[in-house]
Amino acid sequence: MTRSRMLARPVRQLASTALVALLVAGLLPAPAPAAAAEPAVPDVADALPAIDDGGAGGPGELPSTAYVEWLAHEHDRIDFTPGGRVSVGYKPRANDRWPVGGQAPRALPAGRVAGRDMAKMANGTAWTAPPGRRPATPGAATTPRVPSVQAPVDAPSNDRTIAAAAVSMTAPEPDPAFDLAAASGLRRQVYGFLPYWEVSGASTKLNYDVLSTIAYFSVGATGKGNLKKRDADGTSTTGWGGWTSSGMTQVINAAHRQGTRVVLTVSVFAWTSSQAAVQRAVLGSAGARANLARQVVAAVRDRGADGVNLDFEPLASGYGDEFVALLRTLRSEFNKVRSGYQVTYDTTAYIGNYPLEASVGSRAADAIFVMGYDYRIGSSSTAGSVDPLSGPSYDLADTVRAYKARVPGSRIILGVPWYGRAWSTASDKPRSRTISGLKYGYSTPV
Repeated sequence: MTRSRMLARPVRQLASTALVALLVAGLLPAPAPAAAAEPAVPDVADALPAIDDGGAGGPGELPSTAYVEWLAHEHDRIDFTPGGRVSVGYKPRANDRWPVGGQAPRALPAGRVAGRDMAKMANGTAWTAPPGRRPATPGAATTPRVPSVQAPVDAPSNDRTIAAAAVSMTAPEPDPAFDLAAASGLRRQVYGFLPYWEVSGASTKLNYDVLSTIAYFSVGATGKGNLKKRDADGTSTTGWGGWTSSGMTQVINAAHRQGTRVVLTVSVFAWTSSQAAVQRAVLGSAGARANLARQVVAAVRDRGADGVNLDFEPLASGYGDEFVALLRTLRSEFNKVRSGYQVTYDTTAYIGNYPLEASVGSRAADAIFVMGYDYRIGSSSTAGSVDPLSGPSYDLADTVRAYKARVPGSRIILGVPWYGRAWSTASDKPRSRTISGLKYGYSTPV
Protein backbone atom coordinates (compact mmCIF):
# COMPACT_ATOMS: atom_id res chain seq x y z
CA MET A 1 0.00 0.00 0.00
CA THR A 2 1.21 3.50 -0.69
CA ARG A 3 1.32 6.09 2.03
CA SER A 4 -2.07 7.05 3.44
CA ARG A 5 -3.24 10.61 2.97
CA MET A 6 -5.95 11.47 5.47
CA LEU A 7 -8.03 14.55 4.75
CA ALA A 8 -10.45 16.57 6.86
CA ARG A 9 -9.52 14.87 10.14
CA PRO A 10 -6.30 13.64 11.76
CA VAL A 11 -5.65 9.92 12.00
CA ARG A 12 -7.04 8.39 15.17
CA GLN A 13 -6.61 4.76 16.11
CA LEU A 14 -9.88 2.86 16.41
CA ALA A 15 -10.44 1.21 19.74
CA SER A 16 -11.47 -1.86 17.83
CA THR A 17 -7.88 -2.48 16.82
CA ALA A 18 -7.66 -3.37 20.49
CA LEU A 19 -11.20 -4.67 20.90
CA VAL A 20 -11.00 -8.39 21.30
CA ALA A 21 -14.07 -10.58 21.26
CA LEU A 22 -14.23 -13.72 23.31
CA LEU A 23 -16.85 -16.42 23.44
CA VAL A 24 -18.65 -16.13 26.75
CA ALA A 25 -17.83 -19.76 27.42
CA GLY A 26 -14.24 -18.81 28.29
CA LEU A 27 -11.42 -16.30 28.03
CA LEU A 28 -7.94 -16.24 26.54
CA PRO A 29 -4.82 -14.15 27.04
CA ALA A 30 -5.36 -11.07 24.91
CA PRO A 31 -3.45 -10.61 21.66
CA ALA A 32 -1.18 -7.69 20.99
CA PRO A 33 -2.95 -4.65 19.51
CA ALA A 34 -2.95 -4.37 15.75
CA ALA A 35 -1.26 -0.99 15.89
CA ALA A 36 2.14 -0.42 17.43
CA ALA A 37 1.23 2.99 18.82
CA GLU A 38 -1.00 3.38 21.83
CA PRO A 39 -4.52 3.99 20.55
CA ALA A 40 -6.00 7.41 21.08
CA VAL A 41 -9.67 6.60 21.51
CA PRO A 42 -12.09 9.43 20.70
CA ASP A 43 -14.85 10.55 22.97
CA VAL A 44 -17.96 8.54 22.17
CA ALA A 45 -20.02 11.60 23.01
CA ASP A 46 -18.64 13.20 19.85
CA ALA A 47 -21.25 11.24 17.91
CA LEU A 48 -24.23 12.29 19.95
CA PRO A 49 -24.99 15.53 18.09
CA ALA A 50 -25.45 13.42 14.97
CA ILE A 51 -28.19 11.34 16.59
CA ASP A 52 -31.66 12.21 15.35
CA ASP A 53 -34.85 11.46 17.27
CA GLY A 54 -36.12 9.89 14.08
CA GLY A 55 -33.50 7.15 14.32
CA ALA A 56 -34.16 3.58 15.34
CA GLY A 57 -32.29 3.51 18.64
CA GLY A 58 -34.36 2.18 21.51
CA PRO A 59 -34.18 2.85 25.26
CA GLY A 60 -30.67 2.37 26.55
CA GLU A 61 -29.10 2.16 23.10
CA LEU A 62 -26.22 4.47 22.29
CA PRO A 63 -23.85 4.51 19.31
CA SER A 64 -20.91 2.14 19.56
CA THR A 65 -17.30 3.21 19.46
CA ALA A 66 -17.10 1.62 16.02
CA TYR A 67 -19.87 3.92 14.79
CA VAL A 68 -18.25 6.99 16.37
CA GLU A 69 -14.94 6.18 14.70
CA TRP A 70 -16.76 5.57 11.42
CA LEU A 71 -18.17 9.11 11.71
CA ALA A 72 -14.71 10.47 12.40
CA HIS A 73 -13.25 8.76 9.33
CA GLU A 74 -16.29 8.93 7.05
CA HIS A 75 -14.69 11.51 4.77
CA ASP A 76 -11.12 10.20 4.82
CA ARG A 77 -9.44 9.85 1.46
CA ILE A 78 -6.67 7.25 1.47
CA ASP A 79 -4.40 6.46 -1.48
CA PHE A 80 -4.80 2.69 -1.45
CA THR A 81 -2.72 0.69 -3.87
CA PRO A 82 -4.99 -1.96 -5.46
CA GLY A 83 -3.89 -5.45 -4.52
CA GLY A 84 -3.16 -8.72 -6.22
CA ARG A 85 -5.00 -12.00 -5.87
CA VAL A 86 -5.15 -13.68 -2.47
CA SER A 87 -3.09 -16.79 -3.12
CA VAL A 88 -3.47 -18.59 0.22
CA GLY A 89 -6.81 -20.21 0.98
CA TYR A 90 -8.18 -20.62 4.49
CA LYS A 91 -7.54 -23.90 6.29
CA PRO A 92 -8.97 -24.46 9.79
CA ARG A 93 -6.55 -25.09 12.61
CA ALA A 94 -6.40 -28.68 13.75
CA ASN A 95 -8.06 -27.78 17.06
CA ASP A 96 -10.80 -25.60 15.57
CA ARG A 97 -14.05 -27.47 16.20
CA TRP A 98 -16.45 -24.52 16.34
CA PRO A 99 -19.28 -25.26 13.88
CA VAL A 100 -19.87 -23.00 10.88
CA GLY A 101 -23.20 -23.32 9.14
CA GLY A 102 -24.02 -26.19 11.49
CA GLN A 103 -21.04 -28.24 10.31
CA ALA A 104 -17.41 -28.69 11.22
CA PRO A 105 -15.22 -25.91 9.79
CA ARG A 106 -13.71 -26.60 6.40
CA ALA A 107 -11.10 -25.21 4.06
CA LEU A 108 -12.07 -22.35 1.75
CA PRO A 109 -10.59 -21.35 -1.62
CA ALA A 110 -8.05 -18.63 -2.32
CA GLY A 111 -9.02 -15.50 -4.22
CA ARG A 112 -10.79 -15.80 -7.54
CA VAL A 113 -9.45 -12.54 -9.00
CA ALA A 114 -7.00 -9.80 -8.08
CA GLY A 115 -7.99 -6.95 -5.83
CA ARG A 116 -7.06 -4.52 -8.61
CA ASP A 117 -9.77 -6.08 -10.82
CA MET A 118 -12.33 -5.87 -8.02
CA ALA A 119 -11.35 -2.24 -7.40
CA LYS A 120 -12.57 -1.32 -10.91
CA MET A 121 -16.09 -2.64 -10.34
CA ALA A 122 -19.08 -0.36 -10.74
CA ASN A 123 -21.90 -0.01 -8.27
CA GLY A 124 -24.56 -2.65 -8.76
CA THR A 125 -22.24 -5.38 -10.05
CA ALA A 126 -21.50 -8.61 -8.25
CA TRP A 127 -19.00 -11.09 -9.67
CA THR A 128 -15.77 -9.71 -11.11
CA ALA A 129 -14.84 -10.86 -14.61
CA PRO A 130 -11.46 -12.63 -14.51
CA PRO A 131 -8.79 -11.16 -16.81
CA GLY A 132 -9.44 -11.99 -20.44
CA ARG A 133 -13.20 -12.37 -20.02
CA ARG A 134 -15.82 -9.84 -20.97
CA PRO A 135 -17.45 -8.26 -17.88
CA ALA A 136 -20.95 -9.56 -17.31
CA THR A 137 -23.86 -7.18 -17.63
CA PRO A 138 -25.31 -5.79 -14.39
CA GLY A 139 -27.96 -8.06 -12.96
CA ALA A 140 -26.69 -11.11 -14.81
CA ALA A 141 -23.45 -11.62 -12.89
CA THR A 142 -24.98 -13.44 -9.97
CA THR A 143 -23.56 -16.93 -10.38
CA PRO A 144 -19.86 -17.62 -9.80
CA ARG A 145 -17.89 -19.42 -12.49
CA VAL A 146 -16.20 -21.61 -9.92
CA PRO A 147 -16.84 -25.17 -8.75
CA SER A 148 -19.69 -25.10 -6.28
CA VAL A 149 -20.80 -27.40 -3.52
CA GLN A 150 -24.39 -27.31 -2.34
CA ALA A 151 -24.63 -27.63 1.40
CA PRO A 152 -27.66 -29.77 2.74
CA VAL A 153 -22.38 -0.07 22.24
CA ASP A 154 -23.77 1.05 22.95
CA ALA A 155 -25.35 0.20 26.23
CA PRO A 156 -26.89 2.41 28.91
CA SER A 157 -24.96 5.45 30.06
CA ASN A 158 -25.53 7.96 32.83
CA ASP A 159 -26.24 5.07 35.22
CA ARG A 160 -29.65 4.34 33.74
CA THR A 161 -30.80 0.89 34.75
CA ILE A 162 -32.38 -1.47 32.24
CA ALA A 163 -34.00 -4.50 33.76
CA ALA A 164 -32.75 -7.82 32.49
CA ALA A 165 -35.98 -9.71 32.98
CA ALA A 166 -36.28 -13.48 33.16
CA VAL A 167 -32.57 -14.08 32.91
CA SER A 168 -30.78 -17.27 33.78
CA MET A 169 -27.19 -18.42 33.73
CA THR A 170 -28.31 -21.71 32.26
CA ALA A 171 -28.84 -22.22 28.54
CA PRO A 172 -28.76 -25.11 26.10
CA GLU A 173 -25.20 -26.20 25.45
CA PRO A 174 -23.79 -26.89 21.98
CA ASP A 175 -23.64 -30.35 20.54
CA PRO A 176 -20.95 -32.31 22.44
CA ALA A 177 -19.35 -33.07 19.07
CA PHE A 178 -18.26 -29.43 19.05
CA ASP A 179 -17.33 -29.08 22.73
CA LEU A 180 -15.06 -26.05 22.76
CA ALA A 181 -13.57 -26.96 26.13
CA ALA A 182 -12.04 -30.07 24.58
CA ALA A 183 -9.88 -28.05 22.22
CA SER A 184 -6.28 -27.11 22.87
CA GLY A 185 -4.20 -24.08 21.92
CA LEU A 186 -6.56 -21.34 20.76
CA ARG A 187 -9.50 -22.66 22.74
CA ARG A 188 -12.03 -19.92 22.02
CA GLN A 189 -13.06 -17.78 19.11
CA VAL A 190 -11.14 -14.49 19.38
CA TYR A 191 -12.54 -11.84 17.06
CA GLY A 192 -10.88 -8.52 16.22
CA PHE A 193 -11.89 -5.64 13.95
CA LEU A 194 -9.46 -4.07 11.48
CA PRO A 195 -10.78 -0.72 10.16
CA TYR A 196 -9.77 0.52 6.74
CA TRP A 197 -7.78 3.42 8.20
CA GLU A 198 -5.56 0.90 10.02
CA VAL A 199 -4.88 -1.45 7.11
CA SER A 200 -1.51 0.07 6.18
CA GLY A 201 1.20 -2.16 7.64
CA ALA A 202 -1.30 -4.24 9.59
CA SER A 203 -0.10 -7.54 8.13
CA THR A 204 3.12 -7.31 10.13
CA LYS A 205 1.52 -6.06 13.35
CA LEU A 206 -1.33 -8.51 13.93
CA ASN A 207 -0.78 -11.42 16.31
CA TYR A 208 -2.49 -14.05 14.19
CA ASP A 209 -1.83 -17.03 16.43
CA VAL A 210 -4.25 -15.68 19.05
CA LEU A 211 -6.82 -14.31 16.59
CA SER A 212 -9.37 -16.70 15.14
CA THR A 213 -11.17 -14.08 13.00
CA ILE A 214 -10.28 -10.65 11.65
CA ALA A 215 -13.22 -8.51 10.52
CA TYR A 216 -12.39 -5.82 7.97
CA PHE A 217 -14.41 -2.69 8.83
CA SER A 218 -16.20 -1.82 6.59
CA VAL A 219 -18.14 -1.41 3.34
CA GLY A 220 -21.56 0.25 3.36
CA ALA A 221 -24.67 -0.45 1.32
CA THR A 222 -27.44 1.52 -0.39
CA GLY A 223 -31.18 1.12 0.05
CA LYS A 224 -31.29 -1.03 -3.09
CA GLY A 225 -28.84 -3.50 -1.61
CA ASN A 226 -25.80 -2.40 -3.60
CA LEU A 227 -22.45 -2.43 -1.85
CA LYS A 228 -20.96 1.07 -1.87
CA LYS A 229 -18.07 0.64 -4.28
CA ARG A 230 -18.17 4.03 -5.99
CA ASP A 231 -18.85 7.54 -4.72
CA ALA A 232 -21.00 9.96 -6.68
CA ASP A 233 -17.93 11.30 -8.51
CA GLY A 234 -17.07 7.81 -9.74
CA THR A 235 -14.05 7.29 -7.50
CA SER A 236 -13.72 4.22 -5.30
CA THR A 237 -15.21 4.52 -1.82
CA THR A 238 -12.60 4.32 0.89
CA GLY A 239 -14.14 1.19 2.35
CA TRP A 240 -14.07 -0.65 -0.98
CA GLY A 241 -10.61 0.69 -1.74
CA GLY A 242 -9.29 -0.75 1.50
CA TRP A 243 -10.97 -4.12 0.93
CA THR A 244 -9.38 -4.48 -2.50
CA SER A 245 -6.00 -3.00 -1.51
CA SER A 246 -2.58 -4.59 -1.50
CA GLY A 247 -2.55 -4.16 2.28
CA MET A 248 -5.60 -6.41 2.64
CA THR A 249 -4.11 -8.94 0.23
CA GLN A 250 -1.15 -9.18 2.60
CA VAL A 251 -3.39 -9.40 5.68
CA ILE A 252 -5.56 -12.18 4.22
CA ASN A 253 -2.59 -14.22 3.00
CA ALA A 254 -0.80 -13.85 6.34
CA ALA A 255 -3.94 -14.69 8.31
CA HIS A 256 -4.65 -17.79 6.25
CA ARG A 257 -1.12 -19.08 6.78
CA GLN A 258 -1.88 -19.06 10.51
CA GLY A 259 -5.39 -20.54 10.26
CA THR A 260 -7.10 -17.20 10.95
CA ARG A 261 -10.28 -16.23 9.12
CA VAL A 262 -10.82 -12.83 7.49
CA VAL A 263 -14.39 -11.61 7.00
CA LEU A 264 -15.95 -8.51 5.47
CA THR A 265 -18.02 -6.22 7.71
CA VAL A 266 -20.99 -4.64 5.93
CA SER A 267 -22.34 -1.64 7.84
CA VAL A 268 -25.85 -0.22 7.50
CA PHE A 269 -26.37 2.06 10.50
CA ALA A 270 -29.68 3.44 11.76
CA TRP A 271 -28.76 6.05 14.37
CA THR A 272 -30.30 8.90 12.38
CA SER A 273 -33.57 9.14 10.50
CA SER A 274 -31.83 9.17 7.12
CA GLN A 275 -29.70 6.15 8.02
CA ALA A 276 -32.74 4.30 9.35
CA ALA A 277 -34.57 4.95 6.07
CA VAL A 278 -31.77 3.22 4.14
CA GLN A 279 -31.74 0.26 6.52
CA ARG A 280 -35.52 -0.14 6.27
CA ALA A 281 -35.30 0.00 2.48
CA VAL A 282 -32.72 -2.79 2.42
CA LEU A 283 -34.52 -5.01 4.90
CA GLY A 284 -38.03 -4.27 3.69
CA SER A 285 -37.47 -5.46 0.12
CA ALA A 286 -36.87 -9.11 -0.74
CA GLY A 287 -35.18 -7.94 -3.95
CA ALA A 288 -32.82 -5.61 -2.09
CA ARG A 289 -31.95 -8.33 0.42
CA ALA A 290 -31.19 -10.80 -2.37
CA ASN A 291 -29.14 -8.20 -4.22
CA LEU A 292 -27.09 -7.39 -1.11
CA ALA A 293 -26.54 -11.07 -0.35
CA ARG A 294 -25.30 -11.81 -3.88
CA GLN A 295 -22.93 -8.85 -3.85
CA VAL A 296 -21.59 -9.71 -0.39
CA VAL A 297 -20.95 -13.32 -1.38
CA ALA A 298 -19.20 -12.18 -4.55
CA ALA A 299 -17.05 -9.67 -2.64
CA VAL A 300 -16.03 -12.38 -0.17
CA ARG A 301 -15.46 -15.22 -2.64
CA ASP A 302 -13.70 -13.09 -5.27
CA ARG A 303 -11.37 -11.77 -2.58
CA GLY A 304 -10.60 -15.18 -1.10
CA ALA A 305 -12.08 -14.21 2.29
CA ASP A 306 -14.06 -16.36 4.68
CA GLY A 307 -17.41 -14.82 5.54
CA VAL A 308 -19.35 -11.71 6.49
CA ASN A 309 -20.12 -9.68 9.60
CA LEU A 310 -23.20 -7.44 9.52
CA ASP A 311 -23.19 -4.21 11.54
CA PHE A 312 -26.84 -3.18 11.35
CA GLU A 313 -26.69 -0.88 14.34
CA PRO A 314 -29.23 -0.45 15.84
CA LEU A 315 -31.82 -2.66 14.19
CA ALA A 316 -34.84 -0.72 12.97
CA SER A 317 -37.97 -1.42 14.96
CA GLY A 318 -40.33 -3.91 13.33
CA TYR A 319 -37.74 -5.40 10.97
CA GLY A 320 -36.63 -8.43 12.97
CA ASP A 321 -38.16 -10.98 10.61
CA GLU A 322 -36.66 -9.24 7.60
CA PHE A 323 -33.24 -9.22 9.25
CA VAL A 324 -33.44 -12.96 9.82
CA ALA A 325 -34.50 -13.36 6.18
CA LEU A 326 -31.35 -11.49 5.13
CA LEU A 327 -29.17 -13.77 7.27
CA ARG A 328 -30.77 -16.85 5.72
CA THR A 329 -30.38 -15.44 2.22
CA LEU A 330 -26.70 -14.84 2.90
CA ARG A 331 -26.29 -18.40 4.12
CA SER A 332 -28.07 -19.76 1.06
CA GLU A 333 -25.99 -17.67 -1.36
CA PHE A 334 -22.74 -18.67 0.34
CA ASN A 335 -23.72 -22.33 0.18
CA LYS A 336 -24.21 -22.02 -3.57
CA VAL A 337 -20.47 -21.41 -3.71
CA ARG A 338 -19.33 -23.67 -0.89
CA SER A 339 -20.30 -24.47 2.67
CA GLY A 340 -18.06 -23.20 5.45
CA TYR A 341 -18.36 -19.41 5.10
CA GLN A 342 -18.91 -17.70 8.45
CA VAL A 343 -21.91 -15.42 9.06
CA THR A 344 -22.05 -13.20 12.16
CA TYR A 345 -23.69 -9.92 13.11
CA ASP A 346 -23.20 -7.20 15.74
CA THR A 347 -25.60 -6.13 18.47
CA THR A 348 -25.67 -3.51 21.18
CA ALA A 349 -25.17 -4.50 24.83
CA TYR A 350 -28.86 -3.77 25.31
CA ILE A 351 -30.66 -6.37 23.19
CA GLY A 352 -33.13 -3.92 21.69
CA ASN A 353 -34.88 -5.10 18.52
CA TYR A 354 -32.53 -7.93 17.59
CA PRO A 355 -34.36 -11.27 17.03
CA LEU A 356 -31.77 -13.38 18.84
CA GLU A 357 -33.29 -16.86 18.76
CA ALA A 358 -34.27 -16.86 15.10
CA SER A 359 -31.05 -15.14 14.04
CA VAL A 360 -28.92 -18.12 15.08
CA GLY A 361 -31.51 -20.70 14.13
CA SER A 362 -31.42 -23.07 11.22
CA ARG A 363 -29.61 -21.71 8.12
CA ALA A 364 -28.96 -18.29 9.69
CA ALA A 365 -26.01 -16.73 11.58
CA ASP A 366 -23.25 -18.67 13.30
CA ALA A 367 -22.81 -16.21 16.15
CA ILE A 368 -23.79 -12.83 17.60
CA PHE A 369 -21.08 -10.28 18.36
CA VAL A 370 -22.19 -8.35 21.46
CA MET A 371 -20.62 -4.92 21.77
CA GLY A 372 -20.10 -5.02 25.54
CA TYR A 373 -18.68 -1.54 26.04
CA ASP A 374 -19.54 2.16 26.36
CA TYR A 375 -21.81 1.65 29.38
CA ARG A 376 -20.52 5.11 30.31
CA ILE A 377 -19.56 7.79 27.81
CA GLY A 378 -18.03 11.24 28.03
CA SER A 379 -21.30 12.90 29.07
CA SER A 380 -22.13 10.39 31.81
CA SER A 381 -23.10 11.90 35.16
CA THR A 382 -20.86 9.70 37.31
CA ALA A 383 -17.36 8.31 36.97
CA GLY A 384 -16.81 4.61 36.45
CA SER A 385 -15.91 1.84 34.07
CA VAL A 386 -16.89 1.97 30.40
CA ASP A 387 -17.35 -1.78 30.77
CA PRO A 388 -18.44 -2.48 34.39
CA LEU A 389 -18.41 -6.14 35.34
CA SER A 390 -20.93 -5.58 38.11
CA GLY A 391 -23.43 -2.89 39.16
CA PRO A 392 -24.68 -0.77 40.61
CA SER A 393 -26.73 -0.40 37.41
CA TYR A 394 -26.95 -2.31 34.11
CA ASP A 395 -23.55 -3.86 33.50
CA LEU A 396 -21.64 -6.46 31.51
CA ALA A 397 -22.85 -9.32 33.70
CA ASP A 398 -26.45 -8.22 33.11
CA THR A 399 -25.77 -8.18 29.38
CA VAL A 400 -24.33 -11.70 29.42
CA ARG A 401 -27.24 -13.02 31.49
CA ALA A 402 -29.78 -11.38 29.21
CA TYR A 403 -28.23 -12.89 26.09
CA LYS A 404 -27.61 -16.33 27.60
CA ALA A 405 -31.23 -16.49 28.72
CA ARG A 406 -32.19 -16.52 25.05
CA VAL A 407 -29.34 -18.16 23.12
CA PRO A 408 -26.56 -20.64 24.03
CA GLY A 409 -23.25 -19.18 25.13
CA SER A 410 -21.55 -20.92 22.20
CA ARG A 411 -23.41 -18.53 19.88
CA ILE A 412 -22.26 -15.37 21.68
CA ILE A 413 -19.02 -13.51 20.99
CA LEU A 414 -18.49 -10.95 23.74
CA GLY A 415 -16.75 -7.77 22.61
CA VAL A 416 -14.66 -6.10 25.32
CA PRO A 417 -12.77 -2.77 25.21
CA TRP A 418 -9.05 -2.19 25.40
CA TYR A 419 -9.54 1.40 26.49
CA GLY A 420 -10.97 3.29 29.44
CA ARG A 421 -11.56 6.82 30.72
CA ALA A 422 -9.73 9.15 33.08
CA TRP A 423 -12.44 10.96 35.02
CA SER A 424 -12.30 14.41 36.59
CA THR A 425 -14.38 14.30 39.77
CA ALA A 426 -15.78 17.17 41.78
CA SER A 427 -14.05 15.95 44.96
CA ASP A 428 -10.64 14.45 45.63
CA LYS A 429 -12.06 12.17 48.31
CA PRO A 430 -11.51 8.44 47.77
CA ARG A 431 -14.18 6.76 45.66
CA SER A 432 -15.72 10.06 44.67
CA ARG A 433 -17.88 9.46 41.60
CA THR A 434 -19.50 12.85 40.98
CA ILE A 435 -18.25 14.39 37.74
CA SER A 436 -16.79 17.89 37.94
CA GLY A 437 -18.49 18.81 34.70
CA LEU A 438 -17.64 22.11 33.08
CA LYS A 439 -15.28 23.19 35.87
CA TYR A 440 -12.59 20.55 35.15
CA GLY A 441 -14.10 18.73 32.23
CA TYR A 442 -15.76 15.32 32.05
CA SER A 443 -13.39 12.56 31.03
CA THR A 444 -10.55 11.70 28.70
CA PRO A 445 -10.40 8.43 26.76
CA VAL A 446 -7.27 6.44 27.52
